[in-house]
Amino acid sequence: MDDYPKSGFIEHLIKINKLDECDFDHLVFFSQMMFRSMGKWWNGGGVRPVPHEGLDLCFFVNSQNDKFRLDETTDVPLIYDGIIVQVMDDYLGKTVIVSHHPDGKTQSSLLTIYGHVFPDDNLRVGDKINEGDVFATISGVDNRQTTLLPHLHISLARPDMLPPADQLTWELLNKIDRSVFINPIDVLCLNHTIMEYDKTVDLAKTFCKCSLAHKKFLRGF
Repeated sequence: MDDYPKSGFIEHLIKINKLDECDFDHLVFFSQMMFRSMGKWWNGGGVRPVPHEGLDLCFFVNSQNDKFRLDETTDVPLIYDGIIVQVMDDYLGKTVIVSHHPDGKTQSSLLTIYGHVFPDDNLRVGDKINEGDVFATISGVDNRQTTLLPHLHISLARPDMLPPADQLTWELLNKIDRSVFINPIDVLCLNHTIMEYDKTVDLAKTFCKCSLAHKKFLRGF
């Protein structure tokens, strides 16, 4: 098992997006959102073409079990200090890939891959960014063919098993040996629960947008 230092990503996510104003307690995942899952949690379920290479972050609850979700206003912080090495298209927006050496080595020993985001306008390949810095927001979903809600996809990968970062595309990542990927839960220190996806539930109505929740909490339910 890889031994990477634990990241303060979740604490940064909560602080930057003021999720504590919603009394954030823990993240909620459908089993189909987890690393190596073969299931879909959108469009009524089904089977993914390849095992899930990462983790989908979207839903959370507070101490009263009120249900919330991240949305297109959610800022995305960096997991570790790193360098932007690739920005590429994906199904819902852009994907940003960052190179890190959290174990102190001079060469990169880890890539973090952030899918379905809108990068900051000034973000460029080669930029150095610190852990916790905001570099993107979650992208909205403007696609009538999917019921997939805005969410953050995170993958971790071993760069020594991949081509140079500027050659990476999702087409390549979907075909490559899955052993290149690392379970993000191993470094993100997630307090979470897992539930099964129910295709009869309207997730958009069941889980309140966190941006709307702020307004509700400020004036009281």
